[in-house]
Amino acid sequence: MTPAPGEALPSRDRAWQLLTTYTAGDRLRKHALAVEAVMRAFARLHNENEELYGLVGLLHDFDYEQYPDIGRHTIEGARILAANGFPSIVIDAILSHVTENALPRDTLLKKAIFACDELTGFVVAVALVKGGDLSSVTPASVVKKLRDKGFARGVHRPDVTDGAELLGVPLEQHIAFVVDAMKPIAPALGLTA
Repeated sequence: MTPAPGEALPSRDRAWQLLTTYTAGDRLRKHALAVEAVMRAFARLHNENEELYGLVGLLHDFDYEQYPDIGRHTIEGARILAANGFPSIVIDAILSHVTENALPRDTLLKKAIFACDELTGFVVAVALVKGGDLSSVTPASVVKKLRDKGFARGVHRPDVTDGAELLGVPLEQHIAFVVDAMKPIAPALGLTA
């Protein structure tokens, strides 16, 4: 999967600059880094374009701090990305990760960003209650916390389970993949591995 003819992928440095222009908070920047790492690992696993997947992961929520409301989040971001020359393949994938946009998840890229986003944030939350130790996060510990509705209330549980189903993998396998993909960047996330 590549950009359409005439469309080029901007550099990661350019994407990072855009992210930091619109996202001041450390928590959301760390989330972007985590999702980027998981998306890059997913691309490698499936022999896809790692730079493309990485950019989508890095930028999927870049507008959230400025435009957190459903109906504006990703919609405003899409306008900003288009104005900055980002290709439609990046923009469409980012738009598709928000269920309320009602866009089909008809490519592996779109399925991956949906499946990785909420779960990545949830894995970080589980790691934090385990003293910040990502290596102590197991699929069983994540599934147990998913059942605890009082834990990480902001995470939409159906997105976690639906994401694994969309990819056609068991939830526990998807969790293990996400945890392993995040381990190399654990220090950047404020975690140990």
